[in-house]
Amino acid sequence: GNYAVSGSLKACDVVAEIAKPDFKARMTVKLAVAGAFHTDFMAPAVSSLEEVLAGVEIKKPRIPVISNVDAKPHSDPDTIKKLLATQVTSPVLWENTMDSMLANGFEEAYELGPGKVTAGILKRFDKKAKCTNVEV
Repeated sequence: GNYAVSGSLKACDVVAEIAKPDFKARMTVKLAVAGAFHTDFMAPAVSSLEEVLAGVEIKKPRIPVISNVDAKPHSDPDTIKKLLATQVTSPVLWENTMDSMLANGFEEAYELGPGKVTAGILKRFDKKAKCTNVEV
């Protein structure tokens, strides 16, 4: 039920102004983020990341990686590297990723870091989903 909008500050301000009257949004919140991640604003960073990833060995994972670029499981290391670079400028398909994960043998999630935001969102998809929070 939540949507994130990214773009120039001016464009985001316009969306915030029209969200309630035109799209029946209950509220809008400007998120404090460190960068314009998952937008075309990050395009200059892609080639640098690709260079770094070229020198990194990624082994075939024991458990497929579900990419938030296409919400599909992947096990090929070269594909995973390409998706890591692609996600820099791609929108996060969070709902699709959760649906895919829950439909394909999900047993338990681990949320790393402070808070329980991911666990709370996961419970919206499946109240029985198990998620353990690990604060570091």
